[in-house]
Amino acid sequence: MYAVADGYVSRIKVSASGYGKALYITHPNGYISVYGHLRYFNDSLQNFIKQLQYKNEKYAVEAYPKKDRFKIKKGEIIAYSGNTGGSNGPHLHFEIREEASQYPLNPLLFKSIKISDYTRPQIKGLAIYPEDENSSVNGSRDTLYIKVEGWGEKHRLSGKLPIKLSGNISFGLNCYDKMNEINNHNGIYQLDLLIDSLQVFGLIMNRLSFSTTRYVNSLIDYAYYEKNGSRYIRTCIDTNNSLFVYRNVKNNGIYNFSDSLRHEMEFVVKDAYGNTSSLRFTVVSGDALTGKHEKIKRGSSFIFSRTNRIGLDNISVSFPANSFYKSLDFVFDSLEKRGDYSAIYKLHNKSVALQKYFYLSIKPDSLNDAIFPKLYVAYSPDGKEYSYAGSLKNKKYISAKARLLGYYTLEADTVKPIIKALNIETGKNVAGQKTIKMLIKDEESGIKAYNAYLNGKWVLMEHDAKNDLLVYDFDEHLQRGKNVFRLQVVDLLNNKSEFKTEVLY
Repeated sequence: MYAVADGYVSRIKVSASGYGKALYITHPNGYISVYGHLRYFNDSLQNFIKQLQYKNEKYAVEAYPKKDRFKIKKGEIIAYSGNTGGSNGPHLHFEIREEASQYPLNPLLFKSIKISDYTRPQIKGLAIYPEDENSSVNGSRDTLYIKVEGWGEKHRLSGKLPIKLSGNISFGLNCYDKMNEINNHNGIYQLDLLIDSLQVFGLIMNRLSFSTTRYVNSLIDYAYYEKNGSRYIRTCIDTNNSLFVYRNVKNNGIYNFSDSLRHEMEFVVKDAYGNTSSLRFTVVSGDALTGKHEKIKRGSSFIFSRTNRIGLDNISVSFPANSFYKSLDFVFDSLEKRGDYSAIYKLHNKSVALQKYFYLSIKPDSLNDAIFPKLYVAYSPDGKEYSYAGSLKNKKYISAKARLLGYYTLEADTVKPIIKALNIETGKNVAGQKTIKMLIKDEESGIKAYNAYLNGKWVLMEHDAKNDLLVYDFDEHLQRGKNVFRLQVVDLLNNKSEFKTEVLY
């Protein structure tokens, strides 16, 4: 991995999640370059961070070296790409940030970074959304999804479906960008919607803010993404959406069709190098729905700008103000089917995204002194498989901080973590290998901490959390002759396991 410009190392972070091993270089022109999911750093940086890990006796560390400690020249080898942290495969996560704001910028806009790209963005689908109970698409209040065909500059709707709109309508577009000889589906740079040649919506991806990044859940059709894994960019801007990527948006991205006329629609999509694709189609404004069409209320009215609470004898839930992207009727239910230690509670459904964490406390059916310390709040998106959500004890309740809607109940974790040696055994001579590899796993709550020791002294083991793997690279701590290796692992409910053996070297 080569430095993109002169500068100095201003931050180094090592974690089993997130960016994994990450490096930050501050440049004299006011920018910071970021390199994530690294395998390891160059020798000087690797030695520096290893000393810090041994000093803290922790794998996960973070350092902010002084400005003159690690000066970097353009083109200098700074690290090697890898698959550490929350990565699904070996690659480099690269960013350019403004130093003053810490906003990540679109790196493709820098003239010094040129990637071969003559490929136009692809448009794969159109969505049309009725926005209230008096609006319809082809006589239905359901969202209409239409497949898009074509390649090159012009795309078209699949089939010859008539599109008759009535009332307040918004739109969505499923699209992505590709580059020459690269199969990745990348996000687009610019999107515009024109109605009768007048621009009514636009967005441009110049920069983002980490404080607003999660609002992307409001930019997209989150319910469709949750179900199908594909993203539609929506024109409708929810009331609680603080993204600043929008431009020239009329009526918050909702358009009224009540004039009985034909309207020419055009979406224009561009990448950072100006490659352009478009989708044109015609809609007909229908007559407004006649008669009274009252909204069917299906739950409690939650106002997005207020704190919203659910309070019963056995459960308490609190959503801070601005947790939701817009106001809604919130459905809460206590299911007839019960868990082992409490009722199962349904909090609305997983198709609604949250901006903020909410707080949840559940009271167990009985206060068993032996089992109470091992109870935790468990979450399931569909009421089938549950996973750990939190285990804070508060008098008679078990509490958690969560940001996903779905099913919650209480479960217990009384099982110790699993420890398995992968390449050592008692009495083995390990001189022919370079590492000790251990599998650590916890099926219930998850791993909280681990510590490894050689001959009574703490040793560094790299944690690959996604593969449940610990690796010790042989160093000066491994002595000639007999060595005692010991590994301790504790889970989030403080169940502890220990492995101990002797190896020869």
